[in-house]
Amino acid sequence: MTAKLILLAALPLLTLNPGRAAAATIADARSAVVRGTLNYLNTPYLWGGMHRDTGMDCSAFAKQVYADAGLQLPRASREQYARTRRLAPAEVRPGDLVFFAMKHPGTARVDHVGIYVGKGYFVHASFTNGVHIDSVANPYYFSRLVAVRKYAGF
Repeated sequence: MTAKLILLAALPLLTLNPGRAAAATIADARSAVVRGTLNYLNTPYLWGGMHRDTGMDCSAFAKQVYADAGLQLPRASREQYARTRRLAPAEVRPGDLVFFAMKHPGTARVDHVGIYVGKGYFVHASFTNGVHIDSVANPYYFSRLVAVRKYAGF
């Protein structure tokens, strides 16, 4: 199964709460973030890069996908972590940000970010594979997982 088909299968089935007017906007924004990750699949990795054609790093990927959905994130993964809200595991939804401590596993020293797309998968820009889909349950990533956090406006 191709990466795009896996991601399409993971698109969120969000239920709107008719009692909250902002829910449709939040659901639309989350869906736009998840769909937006498709536009960057196979983009090469470039540390400090911020462009789809020449390459981008993990935080630029997250920043740009969110910007494409009309949302603003800071540039660096640590700043993104600081500007997002803590989630309990049961509250994690597609479109949330997944933070890792790649250089210092087992610590809370965030240095990598991806976008959760549902069903245990996230999209991120890695040094070896560029922008692609991975499983949060992959032992390599799971052992480095710091938190899944949500955009302050969600």
